[in-house]
Parts: sequence; structure tokens; C-alpha cells
Amino acid sequence: AINGDFVTLRRNGVARYAREVTRQLDRLLAEGHPLTRELDIELIVPRTPDEDLQRIPVRVVPEFRTPRLPQFWVQMQLPFHVRGGLLSFCNLAPVATARHIACIHDLHTKLMPESYGRGFRLAHQLILPLVGRRAARITTVSGLSKQHLIEHGVAPEQKISITYNGSDHARAWDAGRSQLANDRGRPYAICFGRPEKYKNTELLVALAPKLDALGLDLWVVGDTDPEMFAEHLSGTTNVRLLGRIGDDDLAKALSGAVCFLFPSRIEGFGIPAVEAMIHRCPVVASTAQCLPEVCGDAALYADPDDLDGWLAAVARLHGDPELRAQLAALGSARAERYSWRAIAERYLALMAEVDGIAPECSKDV
Repeated sequence: AINGDFVTLRRNGVARYAREVTRQLDRLLAEGHPLTRELDIELIVPRTPDEDLQRIPVRVVPEFRTPRLPQFWVQMQLPFHVRGGLLSFCNLAPVATARHIACIHDLHTKLMPESYGRGFRLAHQLILPLVGRRAARITTVSGLSKQHLIEHGVAPEQKISITYNGSDHARAWDAGRSQLANDRGRPYAICFGRPEKYKNTELLVALAPKLDALGLDLWVVGDTDPEMFAEHLSGTTNVRLLGRIGDDDLAKALSGAVCFLFPSRIEGFGIPAVEAMIHRCPVVASTAQCLPEVCGDAALYADPDDLDGWLAAVARLHGDPELRAQLAALGSARAERYSWRAIAERYLALMAEVDGIAPECSKDV
């Protein structure tokens, strides 16, 4: 069974991972992949999803209305409906299930606690080590996250496989369907503005007026607090807060940008970077782990506290079309490495190991 708790979440982050891997598992079943022979798999969900699956049936186990508590469905309802093994993709997974492959994306709640509420932190601190010990296999999304899981005693090294994330979902985004327009006609850098402290939005706020002096606007995507920019950028007119936009609009914004700015202090994987690369948008990324692991030589880098370093990187790209073209090509090639299909095949192999019908394989995606 697949733990379908992700159908209640926004389609980003861990929910994006869960949806894309589930879709690819469905396609591999439809194609008759050798590792799907005699595999009986279903998606168990707390409410009816809008997933369009060909071969994986969906079973709704309605969430109890009383008590309606965080994690109650996952921990207290789901395990009683799992007839065989279980796949969980979104960190907090059933502790009671041992024939279980669970993805723990990162330990941000422990490493960057100021970015999360107390209850959220407590749930992760209590549940993740129990899942790490109980589950048959643990997956994670980077070498950095694997190292953290080992160092903090969440799971032993021999139990952990790295799957990374995929990028191919972003190839389906079509800028031609977007109505988003560059009304000011100025070149721009693009970024995500998020409230979590580790996302380092403060650097973007400080960078905005310096970009204005270069003749660049700053387009900010996501759930950004407008007051944060207004408070620090009085009189600055080059910031465009786009808010939450659709995938096609994001494709258009990325494909027209001078560069994508990713100043996070830590990431489990950093999927926005490879989404930018798919749309040939040069990336300027933080030197903080694990972005160099993911982006390799296909990005420029700056320290998350080095404002002048970020400005210099953007100025280089703004003034050098050949460098932009070079990074766009390198990024496009780099993004091809990250495949949801390959990740789904890895899960099939892990399921075969847990079921005892295939030898153990330590290969990471």
C-alpha cells in the first residue's frame, strides 16, 4: 500500500515527491515493468483525491472527525488497513508498521528549529527516530540528509538509500499557456520568498535595492509576507510580489529571467533549483549544504550571508550573455540526471528486497 496522507497537502515539497513517485509507480505497473509482476498495490487515502491513476486503485479510509488530531489518521487509522507492506513518502509515517519503506526528507526541524512551530517540531522529534528504527528501509533525498539521519541516530547507514528528487514534472509546464507579462519591460531576477527562517528571505530583501541600481527587477514567487518587503524597502519599486502562481506561469517567469536566486541556509534537496534548470534559467545558489551537491558545476554560488557575493554573481550573469547561455546548457543537462521514473524503479527494487524476492542492493539513484 501507499500512504496517501499527501493528498491533503499542497502540491509542493514532500507532497510533490509523493505525487510524482506514485504516478511513476502507476506508469511502471501499466507498462508491465519486471519488478511489478505479481505486485498488488493500492493507494490508501483519508479523502477522495484528484489523482488520475491507471493501475493503482484508490481506497478511501475516512478520517475520524473526533478526535481530529494531527497525525491521528496516519498513526491510529492507516496501519489497520495495510494488508502487506507500506510506502510512506512524507516524513511522518506510521510507527506501528515494520514492513515499511519510509522517506525522511531532512531533519530541518532539529537543525533549523526556529523555522517551525513547537508542535510541528515535537511531532518530528518524537516520530522520526521511531520510524527510523521500525521501518525496514529508509529513503532520503540527498547525501547531506543521509549524513544527518546517521549522525543524529535516526536510522543506521545500512538501512538508508538516497533517491534524490526528480525534475521531469517541470518539463510539462508550458510557458506558452501563461498570461503572465513583464509589464515594466525590465530584466529581472526571480526567487521564492518563504517565511521559514532557513529560506533566508532577509538576504533577498537586502539585495533588492542593489539589483535596482543594476537595472534589474526582483520577482518574488510564493507565500511572501508583503509587509516584510514594505518595511525594509520604502521607496524601492523594483520588487514584484507574484504570490502563488500556477506552474505554467512559473515556467514563463523562469524562462525569461536573468537568473534564479536560491539563498537557503540548508535544503534537503532543493527542487526549485532543478525546476529552474529545466527551463534554462541560470541558478545562483547558496554554498550552504546541500545545494552544491545537487547543482554541481551548473550554478554560481555565494555564501548565504555574503550580500556582496550575491550581487557580484547576479552582475556577472546580467552583463555576460555567454555565461548565461553556458549555465543554461549546463543546468539543463544537470537536471536530466534527476528522474522520477528512476526513483520509482528504486522503490520497486527496495520493495522486492523487503519482500525477500531480490538480493539487497546498496545502489542509490
